[in-house]
Amino acid sequence: MYGKNAHNAYQSVQITTTDRGRLLLMMYEGAIKFLKQSKAGLEANDMAKFCRFLSKGQAIIAELMNTLDFEKGGKIARDLDRLYDFMLFYLTEANLYRDAKRITRVIGLIETIYSAYKEIIEGQKMPAETSPETSEKVGEAVRRVQISL
Repeated sequence: MYGKNAHNAYQSVQITTTDRGRLLLMMYEGAIKFLKQSKAGLEANDMAKFCRFLSKGQAIIAELMNTLDFEKGGKIARDLDRLYDFMLFYLTEANLYRDAKRITRVIGLIETIYSAYKEIIEGQKMPAETSPETSEKVGEAVRRVQISL
């Protein structure tokens, strides 16, 4: 019991002391992890695992969508909003049709966006406002994702 409480306390401290950029990366990492677990549950015919982790992945994507700042983010925020909406729709279809390929496709899209943000965040501290260079890198990632659709 102590181990679980200690782990939860550690996670709480980690989240509350992490900068915005790292928190964003953690959200993408969580979505990828949960969707991979969901896919594994589906492939193992464990519907409870499939549904539980699919729901967690969808919740993270919905949170990413809800935190978009359209004033500061401009076109990038609008494009990401459309991509997140597509991902949520595709995951709903994955649930309806029990289709692992749809989950794999969403994982690939999230990994593309994640890698662009990771490159930006690890290359420099994320500024309070989106710089033109940051917008360009994220925009390029969004264009790559849209091309792959």
